[in-house]
Amino acid sequence: NQMKSFSDYILENDLEDEVYCSLYEERFFKPKPHDDLELWCGGNGMMLSCDPDGYLYPCIRYMESSLGDKVPPIRIGHVSTGIGKTPEEVRHIHCMDCVTRRTMSTDECFDCPIAEGCAWCAAYNYEVTGNIDSRATFICPMHKATALANAYFWNMYHIKKRDGGNFTVHVPREWAVPIVGEEEYEWLLWLSHRAVETPNEEER
Repeated sequence: NQMKSFSDYILENDLEDEVYCSLYEERFFKPKPHDDLELWCGGNGMMLSCDPDGYLYPCIRYMESSLGDKVPPIRIGHVSTGIGKTPEEVRHIHCMDCVTRRTMSTDECFDCPIAEGCAWCAAYNYEVTGNIDSRATFICPMHKATALANAYFWNMYHIKKRDGGNFTVHVPREWAVPIVGEEEYEWLLWLSHRAVETPNEEER
C-alpha cells in the first residue's frame, strides 16, 4: 500500500523521469535464465576487507563486528602473510569459489518465477545457516509484495505514457492473494493488459 501511494505521488506530480527509487526496477521480478548462475553480492571474496589487526576477510560482513558470536568469523588471510596461507584459509576460499546461484538455492528458489532481482547477502546466509553455500529466504514475502507493487507502478507508468509497454505479472495467484487479496490481484492482471491496449485506443 505504501509503494502504491508513492507510485501515485510520483506519477501525479510528473516525477517519474526525475526521481529514482531502487524499489522500482522494471527489469526485475521475472524468471531468471537457468544459465545465469552469478551471485548477487561480492561476499565471495570480491569485496576484500581488512580489520584493525590486519586480518583479511571476503567482505566486512564476515568480521566479528558483523557476525557477533553466532558463528566464527571467516578469515582468508593477513596483511603480513598474504591470502590463503593456512589450510583453513584455503578451505574457505575453495568453498567460496564453488558457490553459484544453483548450488546455494533449493529447486523452489532456483526456479522462482520472480527470481530476477531477488537479493541476498552471502555472509548473512552464513550467519543464519552456518553454511556459506546455503541461501536464507526470509526476504521472500517482501520480494513478492515488491513485485506486485512494481506491476502497479510500471503499468500505470505505461498507461500514462501511452507507449504500448507493459509489466507482466509473474507472481502466481497463490502467492499474491494472501498479500493483496483476490480482487486486487485480478485488477493488477487487468492493468497489465490495459497498458498494452492504451495506445491502440488513442489511435482509434
